[in-house]
Amino acid sequence: MAGGTSSLDGKLLVAAIDFGTAYSGYAFSFRNDYRLDPLKIEVNHWTGNGSQTMSPKAPSSVLLNPDKTFKSFGYTAEEEYSNLVETGKHQDCYFFTKIKMRLLYREKISRTDIIEDECGKPMLGLTIISMIIRYLKDDLFKRLEQRGMPLRDQDILWVLTVPAIWSDAAKQFTKEAAEKAGIKSDDVMLVYEPEAAALYCRFQNMKNISNAKDDSNLAKKTKMLVFDMGGGTTDISVIAIKSEKEIHIVERACGGAFGGVYINEKLIQWLEDVFGKEILNKFKTKHRSDYMLLIENFENKKRSIDLSTDKQICFQIPSSLKSMAENLWEYSIQDRFKKMEINAVQIKGRGKLFFPSSFLLQNFFIPIAKNVFEELQHILSKHGDIDSVLAVGGLAQSPAVVSEIRKYVKHIPVYVPFDSSLAVVCGAVLYGHENNIIKARVCPYSYGIQTMRPFIEGDDENKKVVQEGETWCKQCFRALYKAGDLVKLGDVSSYDLKESFQDENRKHKRFRPIRCVMFISKKNDVRYVTDKGCIEHGTIEIEAPENGFPVQYECTVALEFAGTEIIARLKDKKGIKTIRLEFMN
Repeated sequence: MAGGTSSLDGKLLVAAIDFGTAYSGYAFSFRNDYRLDPLKIEVNHWTGNGSQTMSPKAPSSVLLNPDKTFKSFGYTAEEEYSNLVETGKHQDCYFFTKIKMRLLYREKISRTDIIEDECGKPMLGLTIISMIIRYLKDDLFKRLEQRGMPLRDQDILWVLTVPAIWSDAAKQFTKEAAEKAGIKSDDVMLVYEPEAAALYCRFQNMKNISNAKDDSNLAKKTKMLVFDMGGGTTDISVIAIKSEKEIHIVERACGGAFGGVYINEKLIQWLEDVFGKEILNKFKTKHRSDYMLLIENFENKKRSIDLSTDKQICFQIPSSLKSMAENLWEYSIQDRFKKMEINAVQIKGRGKLFFPSSFLLQNFFIPIAKNVFEELQHILSKHGDIDSVLAVGGLAQSPAVVSEIRKYVKHIPVYVPFDSSLAVVCGAVLYGHENNIIKARVCPYSYGIQTMRPFIEGDDENKKVVQEGETWCKQCFRALYKAGDLVKLGDVSSYDLKESFQDENRKHKRFRPIRCVMFISKKNDVRYVTDKGCIEHGTIEIEAPENGFPVQYECTVALEFAGTEIIARLKDKKGIKTIRLEFMN
């Protein structure tokens, strides 16, 4: 199988988990249904915050008991924790939010990485993420059982969504969390979020796509830029559509920290400026439920900002916050606005704030979106033949954000699916059914290993070594793939390895693993592993046989890069097998 793909043999159902920074959910479809109608995908719905409103995603929040066992997830976790906070009984429990953003965007990632809960109590990040995956997995099994369709673990292929800008370490961490949650490694695969969204929209009827003019409009496009705006990050990918069954990813994924969570944080900062940090922190503790409703209210309102009419966005200040502040100030909130000379935002009635759309965009959106839009501009300058832009994710529901994208792409049409927040999870289900549809991907880095080769004129004199009468150049970068290479699914890059354990000082190493360090660089002209920007990335590990390696050992290591994961295979006299790649510290 190609790197990052899994076999559908014997599978009855494909299920996808979209674990996001702010919200998570899952969707699924049966193999038989897919053959008849690929878009017959079921999305789980959640109820929360004391209302009967159904949502296709739940907050990525988890509550643990004092003994660190799982208690609840999503809206239930937030409601239960709010009640504990308001009654002063929360100190012994563990409550985690924004886990993905806080844990998996680090430069270095380890299985022993710690994440702190709201009160600063530590837990292993791997444990927390595996608990969430396990809960979503078990919820699907429960749902199927209630329908009289009990399935076994081996009947389901799981697809986990990951940002395209994630490191190999973050992807390995996610897969290991899934295994810890009870999903076998052969039954789970990863898909890049913008790629999943593109697949979903390719299947969609044009009436479900905003700005689509006719039934064949989007289907005729040959090069698409996908702008995926989630809770924590925005991913940008460029996709070339070669045929109905063949897609190429032709630009290294880029993007950055522009997502709904950061916009919410801008609101909180603004409220701190108006009310003061002390009051807001007291409100957050004493009236936790009101605080959570305030954030949820803004989460919904921010998507409706519209610059075409500079629409006024009405936002209600909770009465508990208003009363708390006015009692401390000894004057009204209206007087507070006058004292602070807040003119752009109007306050009326009993704490109703009216934000002009232009104020929200300029103060809450644009400051954090600047770097992402610069990336967008750079990609457009490189790919003059892009003929469509696809905006997906929760923020794609905001007309103002889409309008801002249109300023940059100018004449290129921008398409937005009406269910843009579900494009990734539904596309992940489709990818599970057809996980060979993406035939090639651009290599994001130059990948290579450290080697020694004969010293030649022009080599760095500091790297010259003499061994057994021959002159060698050490610390050389032996490229496996270069940054920007288009690597096709199934392509491999191999290197031969020879190890001698004849020397007395090396005999004991026959019983130890052979490790080869992999290096990466954003440059494609790397000469030495010590070049600026060339860094250690991972380790290829060959386990020692029970009776040790032969005194003279030869093998070939083949690496496959085109999938969502790098796969390493070893070929020696005993045959061919997959070997371990280690990317985490």
